[in-house]
Formats: sequence, C-alpha cells, structure tokens
Amino acid sequence: QLSKNIKSILPKTDGEFERYKDNLTRGLVAFDFKQPYAHASYYAYLIMQPRNFLYTNAELRKVVSTTTLSDLQSYVQTLWSSGKGVALVQGNLDESEALKLVSTVDKTLGFKTIPESEIPPRIQPLPIPVSEVPSEIKVEEPNPSNGNSAVHVLLQSLGRTEKDHVLIEILSSIVNEPFYGDLRTKQQLGYIVSSGIRALEETRTIAFVVQSSVQPVEKLTKEILKFLDNLESKIDELNEGDVAVYVKGLVDKKTEPDKQLAVEVTRNWSEISTGRLQFDRLQAETAALLDIRKADLINFWRSIYSPGVRRALITQVVPRQGPASSTQPSRSFGYLKGTTGKVVLGVDDIQAFRADSEAKL
Repeated sequence: QLSKNIKSILPKTDGEFERYKDNLTRGLVAFDFKQPYAHASYYAYLIMQPRNFLYTNAELRKVVSTTTLSDLQSYVQTLWSSGKGVALVQGNLDESEALKLVSTVDKTLGFKTIPESEIPPRIQPLPIPVSEVPSEIKVEEPNPSNGNSAVHVLLQSLGRTEKDHVLIEILSSIVNEPFYGDLRTKQQLGYIVSSGIRALEETRTIAFVVQSSVQPVEKLTKEILKFLDNLESKIDELNEGDVAVYVKGLVDKKTEPDKQLAVEVTRNWSEISTGRLQFDRLQAETAALLDIRKADLINFWRSIYSPGVRRALITQVVPRQGPASSTQPSRSFGYLKGTTGKVVLGVDDIQAFRADSEAKL
C-alpha cells in the first residue's frame, strides 16, 4: 500500500519540506563534532571506496542545501518504476509459501526489471598504494574547541581467500591487548587506544588507533609504528600451542549456534546484497582455521607490513589548540594524477586520489 501511495506521505508545503531538510542538515553538520579518532577513521576508509559508493560529507551538505520539494516529487516518480528485485525469505516456510510471498511483493511493486547491462556494478575497493613507507592523510580537526589529536594507522590486505581472512582475525586477536597495554597502560599516550579489523567487499583491513589530549600526532605516529615494527618478534615468541589457543577461540566463535533467526537472516542477506553469495562462509573459514600454524601468521604479517609490499596508510587529525596541537596541515599537498608509491593527501586532495585510483582499476 505504501509503495502505491508514497506521494501521500510526502511534505505538502515547502515549509514542511524545509523542516525535513533542516533535520538532515543537522545530522550532516554533527560530523564536525565527532571525536577526532572518528574523523581519522572516516577519511581512511573514504579513500578506499569509489566516489559513487560513498559521497563525502561536504558533498552531501552541498546537495541537501540546494534540493527542493519539486526534486523530491520527481524522484518519487521513478522510485519503483524499474530496477533489480532480490528477495530473501527465511524461516518456517516451505517453497510454495515462500514463492507466494515473493509473488505478492512483485505484483505490489510492479516495477519493470532492468536489463543486466544496466545493473550497477558491485563495489570494488580502491587499493592503497604499495610503498616503502606508509602513505599519509593529514587533516585539521574540524571542531576548533576539541583539543585532542588522533592517529589511525591502517594496513590493507587484498587477499580474498578464507585463509587470508582468518589470518587477519587471528592477528587482531593477538595484537589487541599488547597494543593497548603498551600505548595506553604503559606509555599513557591517550585515553582511546584500540585496534581492530574491518571488511570491505572481500578485502580486509586492520587498524591501530590512538587519541590523545597531551601528545601531538607526530609522537602518536612514531609510537604506533614502533609497536608495529616490533610485532613480528612478538609473534615469533609464540609457540604452536599459543597459536592453537587463538585459533580455538575463533573456531568457537564461528561455530556457536545463532541464538536468533534474525542473526542468520542478516548474515545471509549480507551475502546477497554484496553479491558474494558464500552462504557457507563460516564453515569454510572454520576449516581454514584448523590448518593455521605460526609460520602462516609470520608470513602473513610480512605480506601486509614489509616495506615495498605493504599497503599502509597513516591518517592524522591535528587539533587547533591545546597541548596536543602541532603545525596545522595544508588542505592540499599538491597530489598529482598518476603518482605512484607513497602519497601525502590533504582534505582537498582526496577526491583527486579516489578518481585516480578508480581509473587504475
């Protein structure tokens, strides 16, 4: 019913529409008041995604400011006119009942199926350049009253196999406590110290984050890299029994039965929406885990951190005032199209870098 009568819930006047715009604008402006570590993470992951898959906060603010009620009404006309329909029906239903549900939705929406050639491509992550030393993004903290500095060091793994994926998970488990213990507990560099992994399509990243009210980005960067430089020796100190404990922890996590149907449905829908369609991913990763040895971890670490092969990115957010402030970064460092190896980017260089990276795919 809603699909047929969506016009009935649209704003009736320009004044009502402006109130909706104001709410959306407020949400976008709130970006400026997030913590510096969140800004660092935002810019780090922004440059790994094609421009049409993730618009910048600045772009969204600009387009919202010029959007009119007439634009919204025109958009709604095309909303369910054509497209690609995909459905997931899961639960206590047999095949005929599931097909009946899908048929009902199909008839209700009644949109025209577009040809395969018009279906938008799946996201293809943009690779961080391979370099001897990490690439850098340097940005000024947008909130002038926030005196915290933040550094986000990211390592990108383009490996797409189950083994690649579980190795970076084990690595994350191994480094989490030592990283926190060194930079937060021992050195007391900042009150936010963390590490973790993220997935983008079939690639993975591991990131190390520190936010400080007392130390500038230069000091934070130095200590994070120092920790990473010594990490191979820490891994080498582990014996096969230590590795087996980390492996078992992940196996237990991946084989734990879902407690709610919604958890399984969400996981399956993620496989569909991303186009990966690997519904036995947990089982395949569990099988890969059982073959992991210490040598695999060392070789994997070398493959993502050794100079000359690593895809590493340092994002620094510099506050404008306070003990943690330092020289304010330029908005542009003159990024040139076709640059290879290490790059240094300011806020105004990011879109050019993304465009260049897309052209190289």
